[in-house]
Amino acid sequence: MKKLYISFLWHMHQPYYKDDLSGLIKMPWVFLHAIKDYYDMVWYVERFSKIKGTFNLVPSLLVQLKEYEDFHVNDELLNAIRKDVDFLSDEEREYLIEYLFFSNEENCIKPLKRYGELLEKKRRFSSNKEASKAFLNREFQDLEVLFLLSWCGEYLKQNDKVVKDLIKKGRDFTHEDKIELLKTLSSFISKIIPYYKRVQEEGKIEISTTPFYHPIEPLLFDIKNASLSNPSTPLPKDPISLKDDGIKHIDYAISYYESSFGRKPIGFWPAEGSVSYEFLEELSKREILWACSDEEILYKTVKAFRKEDIYKRNRLHFKEGGIYLFFRDRELSDLIGFSYSGWDEDRAVNDFISRLEAIYNLSNEDQNVNVILDGENAWEHYRDNAFYFFDKLYRKIEEISWLECSFFTDITKKETIEERELYNLTPGSWINGDFRIWIGHEEKNRAWELIFKTKRDFLEKKEEFEESLLKKIEKEFMIAEGSDWFWWYGDDHFTVQKEEFDSLFRKHLINIYTLMQKIPPKELLKPIVHTDKDEIFFIKEPQNMITPIIDGKNSNFFEWLEAGEADLEHELSSMSLKNFVIEKIKFGHDRDFFYVSLIGDIKSLLDRSYLEIEIDKDLESIEIKRGVYKKDFIEFGVDDIVEMKFLREFIEGKKIGFKLFIDGKLVQVMPLYTKIEAKFGNESLKNWYV
Repeated sequence: MKKLYISFLWHMHQPYYKDDLSGLIKMPWVFLHAIKDYYDMVWYVERFSKIKGTFNLVPSLLVQLKEYEDFHVNDELLNAIRKDVDFLSDEEREYLIEYLFFSNEENCIKPLKRYGELLEKKRRFSSNKEASKAFLNREFQDLEVLFLLSWCGEYLKQNDKVVKDLIKKGRDFTHEDKIELLKTLSSFISKIIPYYKRVQEEGKIEISTTPFYHPIEPLLFDIKNASLSNPSTPLPKDPISLKDDGIKHIDYAISYYESSFGRKPIGFWPAEGSVSYEFLEELSKREILWACSDEEILYKTVKAFRKEDIYKRNRLHFKEGGIYLFFRDRELSDLIGFSYSGWDEDRAVNDFISRLEAIYNLSNEDQNVNVILDGENAWEHYRDNAFYFFDKLYRKIEEISWLECSFFTDITKKETIEERELYNLTPGSWINGDFRIWIGHEEKNRAWELIFKTKRDFLEKKEEFEESLLKKIEKEFMIAEGSDWFWWYGDDHFTVQKEEFDSLFRKHLINIYTLMQKIPPKELLKPIVHTDKDEIFFIKEPQNMITPIIDGKNSNFFEWLEAGEADLEHELSSMSLKNFVIEKIKFGHDRDFFYVSLIGDIKSLLDRSYLEIEIDKDLESIEIKRGVYKKDFIEFGVDDIVEMKFLREFIEGKKIGFKLFIDGKLVQVMPLYTKIEAKFGNESLKNWYV
């Protein structure tokens, strides 16, 4: 009987948040995901006898996890939380009132009734400063404990007495409650790495790794790879080779893995799924058996879109040796990462299995499907940290005779799966098969240029420094080369902590000058991110042409996948969206039409609202009623979403805005501070991979 093998890889990663010179950890995300995700995801697997999974642990994450085993860890947020609320300064209260609501409202805050009440109170104030003054000490105490409880994963909620008792108590917590909880959590974190080691030794999981500080091996040893993967990518000025640093990231990762798990790694998930021929050859030289990337890399390499090729064993050959490459099924991986969280678990699992069955029926031979995604950031969007989703999914997989979980290492030996030979490779990453997320934008390139300048200044003085100092400087460079800093620069991703990421990136470079006993150049003291309030940080440009069906439905997963997006929540990130009906605007074009969709609670608008469309200075009004209809030069489809199609001859180059009226009253202006420009042709494609 033929088989479909499924290989899961869950990528666990956070950037290095510690400023080594001050000793202070500036952001708490390692701690928070440690109590919510790192243990839980392995536990979900361990509960089932036939389920296997690969867990990719980045060394810089493991280093930080060790720090959090200490109750007294020097973390900026935890330092403030440990303090008795009666002695908090005004600055600490304002800092806490912002941080302590960084939790998913629907799935983490609302289940804790008191936490939801405190959130509603905060929303009555226009600033964190006002709110911090209005919160009573006992409310701060409750807020601190509830924040920590909201980040606890299902393992703690189901198995830890302290956590269960505090959830049951619900409110009116004491300082002693808080300290006991913090000690419980630091003790729990100390069990995570030993747990991974034990479960790997038992054969239930396989652990892979990534170059040490999660760099895109800048960029896989030659910055020109950025333009090879996407010729429209502007490169930073005056680049220098950082290959030596890239090799160190690989070697240090292998060494740290060996010291942590008592064996050498045999598999790599390169940072951001980024690969190049030269980089993979270095892995092969170090006896790494396999690596993973995105399906787009294979399509670009062979210059053909054949989905069935990613379900084979693909082996890349070098002059000496080779390496197996596993390409993620983007659709299946993204469904778990981005879509199923909004579905009923049974429906989501049945949909996933039906897609696997379609792959199974593609061939008369054995195949392997690779599901590879972020292992920590998606689950807060699921009910109960995705416990019930995985419970149903893994249970279903165990029941199906033609489906079997397998490690990537086992697949390399599975001769019943066809092996495909590769002799070259197009460089690229897991996003669009290129590097535009990390290079090309003015801010991203500026960050690279600052690294290059700092490296040049260091190389001029390198011979003057002792080995111990060189090690410290080397570490700061390697941290600054991590991919996350570049992820947040530019306008393609948004976080309210953008300025903090920028500051910490530049601090690592400033530290190098401090270690060299040189005055840092002025440009390192100047923020890279634009802080102009008119900055359109919430609009993401399209990634490819789209041609959606105008029917008001999400007809298929892909029709709006590569559209541009105006995230109205990010436009108003400091405000409650509960009174806003439309949450996102998506837009894009093909050769003849410009398309727009409005996403939100559309069903509540039917037959009682209308939309005013402003195109430059012209106005069009439409009633929001279910159906497909046409008015002048615009075609509409209304059902679950509102979809529009504009004729190119009319719309090209014009700016579009929307006003929503309910029962005759204006309730929303979209976007609020800018307009969406209908761009076609080369200008709009400059940031796209086609």
